[in-house]
Amino acid sequence: MEVSMIGSSSQAKICTSRSVLSSYREIRFCNFQKRVSLLPNTKSTRWRNSGLSFTLNAVRSSPVRSDRLPHRGSSSKPKSLDGVRVFVGLPLDAVSDCNTVNHARAIAAGLRALKLLGIDGVELPVWWGIVEKESMGKYDWSGYLVLAEMIQNAGLKLHVSLCFHGSKQPKIPLPEWVSHIGDLEPSIYHADRSGDHYRECLSLAVDEVPVLNGKTPVQVYQEFCESFKSSFSNFFGSTITGVTVGLGPDGELRYPCHRHLASHTNIPGVGEFQCYDKNMLNLLKEKAEAAGNPLWGLAGPHDAPSYDQFPNSSQFFKDKRGILGLPIW
Repeated sequence: MEVSMIGSSSQAKICTSRSVLSSYREIRFCNFQKRVSLLPNTKSTRWRNSGLSFTLNAVRSSPVRSDRLPHRGSSSKPKSLDGVRVFVGLPLDAVSDCNTVNHARAIAAGLRALKLLGIDGVELPVWWGIVEKESMGKYDWSGYLVLAEMIQNAGLKLHVSLCFHGSKQPKIPLPEWVSHIGDLEPSIYHADRSGDHYRECLSLAVDEVPVLNGKTPVQVYQEFCESFKSSFSNFFGSTITGVTVGLGPDGELRYPCHRHLASHTNIPGVGEFQCYDKNMLNLLKEKAEAAGNPLWGLAGPHDAPSYDQFPNSSQFFKDKRGILGLPIW
Protein backbone atom coordinates (compact mmCIF):
# COMPACT_ATOMS: atom_id res chain seq x y z
CA MET A 1 0.00 0.00 0.00
CA GLU A 2 1.32 3.41 -0.95
CA VAL A 3 -0.03 6.58 0.59
CA SER A 4 1.00 9.91 -0.91
CA MET A 5 0.18 13.15 0.90
CA ILE A 6 1.03 16.46 -0.72
CA GLY A 7 0.74 20.02 0.50
CA SER A 8 -1.81 22.61 -0.50
CA SER A 9 0.02 23.70 -3.63
CA SER A 10 -0.30 20.28 -5.18
CA GLN A 11 -2.30 17.13 -4.56
CA ALA A 12 -3.19 14.56 -1.97
CA LYS A 13 -3.77 11.10 -3.23
CA ILE A 14 -4.31 7.59 -2.03
CA CYS A 15 -3.61 4.66 -4.28
CA THR A 16 -2.19 1.18 -4.44
CA SER A 17 0.71 0.19 -6.62
CA ARG A 18 2.90 -2.81 -7.13
CA SER A 19 6.44 -1.63 -6.65
CA VAL A 20 9.54 -3.18 -8.18
CA LEU A 21 10.42 -4.02 -4.59
CA SER A 22 7.06 -5.54 -3.71
CA SER A 23 8.05 -6.18 -0.11
CA TYR A 24 8.31 -2.46 0.65
CA ARG A 25 5.52 -0.41 2.16
CA GLU A 26 5.90 3.22 1.14
CA ILE A 27 4.57 6.33 2.81
CA ARG A 28 5.41 9.47 0.85
CA PHE A 29 5.17 13.01 2.10
CA CYS A 30 5.94 15.62 -0.51
CA ASN A 31 5.70 19.29 -1.46
CA PHE A 32 5.70 20.76 2.02
CA GLN A 33 5.97 24.32 0.65
CA LYS A 34 9.66 24.22 1.56
CA ARG A 35 12.13 25.19 -1.13
CA VAL A 36 15.29 23.17 -1.36
CA SER A 37 18.42 24.78 -2.76
CA LEU A 38 20.22 22.18 -4.82
CA LEU A 39 23.26 24.29 -5.64
CA PRO A 40 23.78 26.56 -2.62
CA ASN A 41 27.27 27.66 -3.60
CA THR A 42 26.73 28.14 -7.31
CA LYS A 43 27.84 31.41 -8.87
CA SER A 44 25.56 30.98 -11.87
CA THR A 45 22.80 33.59 -11.98
CA ARG A 46 21.05 31.61 -14.73
CA TRP A 47 19.99 28.97 -12.19
CA ARG A 48 18.94 31.48 -9.55
CA ASN A 49 16.98 33.60 -12.02
CA SER A 50 15.14 30.72 -13.65
CA GLY A 51 12.33 30.83 -11.10
CA LEU A 52 12.77 27.10 -10.61
CA SER A 53 12.26 25.47 -7.23
CA PHE A 54 12.12 21.87 -6.12
CA THR A 55 10.30 20.42 -3.14
CA LEU A 56 11.38 17.55 -0.96
CA ASN A 57 9.53 14.24 -0.96
CA ALA A 58 10.81 11.70 1.55
CA VAL A 59 9.86 8.05 1.24
CA ARG A 60 9.91 5.97 4.41
CA SER A 61 10.13 2.24 3.79
CA SER A 62 9.28 -0.33 6.42
CA PRO A 63 9.55 -4.12 6.23
CA VAL A 64 6.40 -6.13 5.69
CA ARG A 65 5.77 -9.84 5.78
CA SER A 66 6.67 -11.70 2.63
CA ASP A 67 5.74 -15.20 1.53
CA ARG A 68 9.14 -15.45 -0.11
CA LEU A 69 11.21 -15.41 3.07
CA PRO A 70 13.69 -18.34 3.16
CA HIS A 71 12.65 -21.48 5.00
CA ARG A 72 14.29 -22.48 8.28
CA GLY A 73 17.62 -24.06 7.61
CA SER A 74 18.15 -22.17 4.39
CA SER A 75 21.61 -20.71 3.98
CA SER A 76 20.39 -17.54 2.29
CA LYS A 77 19.64 -14.51 4.44
CA PRO A 78 17.00 -11.92 3.63
CA LYS A 79 18.29 -8.48 2.84
CA SER A 80 17.44 -5.68 5.22
CA LEU A 81 14.38 -3.75 4.11
CA ASP A 82 14.98 -0.80 6.40
CA GLY A 83 15.84 2.47 4.72
CA VAL A 84 14.67 5.77 3.37
CA ARG A 85 14.23 6.66 -0.27
CA VAL A 86 13.98 10.33 -1.11
CA PHE A 87 12.01 11.79 -4.03
CA VAL A 88 11.96 15.48 -4.99
CA GLY A 89 8.89 17.14 -6.43
CA LEU A 90 9.40 18.83 -9.80
CA PRO A 91 7.72 22.23 -10.38
CA LEU A 92 3.97 21.97 -10.93
CA ASP A 93 4.38 23.70 -14.29
CA ALA A 94 7.38 21.66 -15.44
CA VAL A 95 5.47 21.17 -18.70
CA SER A 96 3.70 24.21 -20.22
CA ASP A 97 0.21 24.28 -21.71
CA CYS A 98 1.94 24.17 -25.10
CA ASN A 99 3.45 20.81 -24.11
CA THR A 100 7.02 22.03 -23.93
CA VAL A 101 9.35 21.58 -20.98
CA ASN A 102 9.68 24.80 -18.99
CA HIS A 103 13.27 25.70 -18.05
CA ALA A 104 14.55 22.50 -19.69
CA ARG A 105 18.23 23.34 -19.19
CA ALA A 106 17.71 24.27 -15.55
CA ILE A 107 15.73 21.07 -14.92
CA ALA A 108 18.44 18.99 -16.62
CA ALA A 109 21.08 20.59 -14.39
CA GLY A 110 18.86 20.02 -11.37
CA LEU A 111 18.39 16.34 -12.21
CA ARG A 112 22.14 15.85 -12.45
CA ALA A 113 22.58 17.59 -9.10
CA LEU A 114 19.92 15.38 -7.52
CA LYS A 115 21.71 12.28 -8.74
CA LEU A 116 25.00 13.52 -7.28
CA LEU A 117 23.24 14.20 -3.98
CA GLY A 118 22.05 10.59 -3.82
CA ILE A 119 18.37 11.41 -4.39
CA ASP A 120 16.45 8.36 -5.62
CA GLY A 121 13.93 10.02 -7.91
CA VAL A 122 11.47 12.77 -8.66
CA GLU A 123 7.72 13.32 -8.50
CA LEU A 124 6.08 14.67 -11.68
CA PRO A 125 2.53 16.11 -11.86
CA VAL A 126 0.81 15.27 -15.16
CA TRP A 127 -2.14 17.56 -15.85
CA TRP A 128 -5.37 16.54 -17.58
CA GLY A 129 -5.78 20.12 -18.81
CA ILE A 130 -2.45 19.96 -20.67
CA VAL A 131 -2.52 16.45 -22.12
CA GLU A 132 -6.17 16.37 -23.28
CA LYS A 133 -6.46 20.10 -23.76
CA GLU A 134 -8.25 20.60 -27.08
CA SER A 135 -10.79 17.79 -27.46
CA MET A 136 -11.89 14.56 -25.81
CA GLY A 137 -9.66 11.64 -26.72
CA LYS A 138 -6.96 13.81 -28.31
CA TYR A 139 -3.89 13.28 -26.13
CA ASP A 140 -0.55 15.05 -26.43
CA TRP A 141 2.06 13.48 -24.13
CA SER A 142 5.06 14.97 -25.94
CA GLY A 143 6.28 17.31 -23.21
CA TYR A 144 5.94 14.70 -20.49
CA LEU A 145 7.65 12.03 -22.63
CA VAL A 146 10.62 14.37 -23.13
CA LEU A 147 10.78 14.98 -19.39
CA ALA A 148 10.51 11.25 -18.59
CA GLU A 149 13.42 10.58 -20.93
CA MET A 150 15.47 13.32 -19.25
CA ILE A 151 14.78 11.70 -15.87
CA GLN A 152 15.68 8.27 -17.23
CA ASN A 153 18.94 9.56 -18.71
CA ALA A 154 19.81 11.12 -15.35
CA GLY A 155 19.52 7.69 -13.72
CA LEU A 156 16.62 8.69 -11.47
CA LYS A 157 13.31 6.99 -10.69
CA LEU A 158 9.98 8.64 -11.43
CA HIS A 159 6.69 8.80 -9.56
CA VAL A 160 3.85 10.23 -11.67
CA SER A 161 0.82 12.07 -10.29
CA LEU A 162 -2.17 12.17 -12.66
CA CYS A 163 -3.98 15.44 -11.94
CA PHE A 164 -7.66 15.57 -12.93
CA HIS A 165 -8.13 19.00 -11.42
CA GLY A 166 -7.03 22.54 -12.20
CA SER A 167 -4.57 24.80 -10.42
CA LYS A 168 -4.84 28.51 -9.66
CA GLN A 169 -1.13 28.97 -8.97
CA PRO A 170 0.41 28.24 -11.37
CA LYS A 171 -2.66 28.67 -13.56
CA ILE A 172 -3.49 25.31 -15.12
CA PRO A 173 -7.19 25.03 -16.01
CA LEU A 174 -9.24 21.99 -16.86
CA PRO A 175 -9.23 20.96 -20.55
CA GLU A 176 -10.68 23.61 -22.84
CA TRP A 177 -13.44 21.32 -24.10
CA VAL A 178 -14.50 20.55 -20.51
CA SER A 179 -14.58 24.27 -19.68
CA HIS A 180 -16.78 24.89 -22.73
CA ILE A 181 -19.22 22.25 -21.49
CA GLY A 182 -19.12 23.88 -18.06
CA ASP A 183 -19.95 27.28 -19.55
CA LEU A 184 -23.15 25.82 -21.00
CA GLU A 185 -23.93 23.53 -18.07
CA PRO A 186 -22.26 24.84 -14.88
CA SER A 187 -23.93 22.11 -12.80
CA ILE A 188 -21.00 19.83 -13.66
CA TYR A 189 -19.13 21.82 -10.98
CA HIS A 190 -19.66 22.02 -7.22
CA ALA A 191 -21.86 24.94 -6.14
CA ASP A 192 -22.22 26.66 -2.77
CA ARG A 193 -25.34 28.20 -1.21
CA SER A 194 -24.94 31.38 -3.26
CA GLY A 195 -24.77 29.40 -6.51
CA ASP A 196 -21.07 30.17 -6.95
CA HIS A 197 -19.41 27.32 -8.86
CA TYR A 198 -15.96 25.91 -8.16
CA ARG A 199 -14.43 25.38 -11.62
CA GLU A 200 -11.13 23.68 -10.75
CA CYS A 201 -12.62 20.18 -10.66
CA LEU A 202 -15.82 18.34 -11.56
CA SER A 203 -18.56 17.69 -9.02
CA LEU A 204 -18.46 14.27 -7.40
CA ALA A 205 -22.16 14.00 -8.27
CA VAL A 206 -21.43 13.67 -12.00
CA ASP A 207 -18.91 10.83 -11.79
CA GLU A 208 -21.40 8.38 -13.28
CA VAL A 209 -23.48 10.89 -15.29
CA PRO A 210 -22.79 11.21 -19.07
CA VAL A 211 -22.17 14.96 -18.98
CA LEU A 212 -19.01 15.00 -21.12
CA ASN A 213 -20.25 14.67 -24.68
CA GLY A 214 -22.13 11.48 -23.85
CA LYS A 215 -19.47 9.98 -21.58
CA THR A 216 -19.18 9.97 -17.81
CA PRO A 217 -16.14 11.59 -16.15
CA VAL A 218 -15.08 8.17 -14.85
CA GLN A 219 -15.04 6.85 -18.44
CA VAL A 220 -12.98 9.84 -19.57
CA TYR A 221 -10.54 9.38 -16.68
CA GLN A 222 -10.20 5.68 -17.50
CA GLU A 223 -9.43 6.36 -21.17
CA PHE A 224 -6.88 8.98 -20.11
CA CYS A 225 -5.16 6.43 -17.85
CA GLU A 226 -5.16 3.81 -20.59
CA SER A 227 -3.53 6.27 -22.98
CA PHE A 228 -0.94 7.11 -20.32
CA LYS A 229 -0.18 3.42 -19.79
CA SER A 230 0.27 2.85 -23.51
CA SER A 231 2.35 5.97 -24.14
CA PHE A 232 4.74 5.38 -21.23
CA SER A 233 4.96 1.57 -21.45
CA ASN A 234 8.72 1.71 -22.12
CA PHE A 235 9.29 3.50 -18.81
CA PHE A 236 7.30 1.20 -16.52
CA GLY A 237 9.29 -1.07 -14.23
CA SER A 238 12.56 0.71 -14.97
CA THR A 239 12.04 4.46 -14.59
CA ILE A 240 8.41 4.83 -13.49
CA THR A 241 8.01 3.04 -10.17
CA GLY A 242 4.78 4.61 -8.93
CA VAL A 243 1.62 6.28 -10.20
CA THR A 244 -0.90 8.19 -8.06
CA VAL A 245 -4.19 9.79 -9.02
CA GLY A 246 -5.70 13.07 -7.80
CA LEU A 247 -9.19 12.65 -6.37
CA GLY A 248 -10.71 16.14 -6.09
CA PRO A 249 -9.92 19.82 -5.42
CA ASP A 250 -6.13 20.25 -5.37
CA GLY A 251 -6.00 16.48 -5.81
CA GLU A 252 -7.58 15.89 -2.40
CA LEU A 253 -10.57 13.61 -1.77
CA ARG A 254 -12.80 16.35 -0.34
CA TYR A 255 -15.31 19.07 -1.21
CA PRO A 256 -14.01 22.58 -2.06
CA CYS A 257 -15.64 23.95 1.09
CA HIS A 258 -12.81 26.37 1.98
CA ARG A 259 -12.55 28.90 -0.83
CA HIS A 260 -12.08 32.06 1.25
CA LEU A 261 -10.24 33.10 4.39
CA ALA A 262 -12.23 34.54 7.24
CA SER A 263 -12.47 38.32 6.94
CA HIS A 264 -11.48 38.99 10.54
CA THR A 265 -8.63 36.48 10.96
CA ASN A 266 -6.09 34.57 8.92
CA ILE A 267 -7.74 31.32 9.99
CA PRO A 268 -10.29 29.78 7.61
CA GLY A 269 -13.84 29.56 8.89
CA VAL A 270 -15.82 26.35 9.07
CA GLY A 271 -16.40 26.43 5.31
CA GLU A 272 -19.61 25.93 3.40
CA PHE A 273 -21.56 22.97 2.05
CA GLN A 274 -21.03 22.33 -1.67
CA CYS A 275 -24.28 20.45 -2.27
CA TYR A 276 -26.20 23.05 -4.27
CA ASP A 277 -25.42 22.10 -7.85
CA LYS A 278 -28.27 20.46 -9.73
CA ASN A 279 -26.79 16.97 -9.64
CA MET A 280 -26.04 17.07 -5.92
CA LEU A 281 -29.60 18.23 -5.20
CA ASN A 282 -30.97 15.42 -7.38
CA LEU A 283 -28.98 12.89 -5.36
CA LEU A 284 -30.22 14.47 -2.11
CA LYS A 285 -33.80 14.21 -3.34
CA GLU A 286 -33.36 10.54 -4.30
CA LYS A 287 -31.80 9.60 -0.96
CA ALA A 288 -34.42 11.50 1.02
CA GLU A 289 -37.26 9.77 -0.80
CA ALA A 290 -35.57 6.39 -0.37
CA ALA A 291 -35.31 7.09 3.37
CA GLY A 292 -39.02 7.87 3.53
CA ASN A 293 -38.47 11.57 4.30
CA PRO A 294 -39.00 13.47 1.03
CA LEU A 295 -38.99 16.83 2.87
CA TRP A 296 -35.30 16.34 3.58
CA GLY A 297 -34.58 16.51 -0.15
CA LEU A 298 -36.15 19.86 -0.92
CA ALA A 299 -32.96 21.89 -0.49
CA GLY A 300 -29.59 22.07 1.20
CA PRO A 301 -29.22 23.18 4.83
CA HIS A 302 -30.60 26.65 5.51
CA ASP A 303 -28.95 27.30 8.87
CA ALA A 304 -25.40 26.03 8.38
CA PRO A 305 -22.44 28.42 8.85
CA SER A 306 -20.77 30.09 5.87
CA TYR A 307 -17.13 30.28 4.78
CA ASP A 308 -15.87 32.84 7.28
CA GLN A 309 -17.95 31.72 10.24
CA PHE A 310 -17.12 29.42 13.12
CA PRO A 311 -18.96 26.16 13.92
CA ASN A 312 -20.82 27.64 16.90
CA SER A 313 -22.13 30.62 14.93
CA SER A 314 -25.39 28.81 14.11
CA GLN A 315 -27.51 25.99 15.46
CA PHE A 316 -26.50 23.52 12.77
CA PHE A 317 -23.49 22.02 14.54
CA LYS A 318 -24.97 22.61 17.99
CA ASP A 319 -27.93 20.37 17.23
CA LYS A 320 -27.23 16.68 17.81
CA ARG A 321 -28.74 15.82 14.47
CA GLY A 322 -26.32 18.19 12.72
CA ILE A 323 -23.37 16.62 14.51
CA LEU A 324 -24.53 13.19 13.42
CA GLY A 325 -24.85 14.39 9.84
CA LEU A 326 -28.65 14.05 9.78
CA PRO A 327 -30.74 16.63 7.90
CA ILE A 328 -32.16 19.35 10.14
CA TRP A 329 -33.45 21.70 7.46
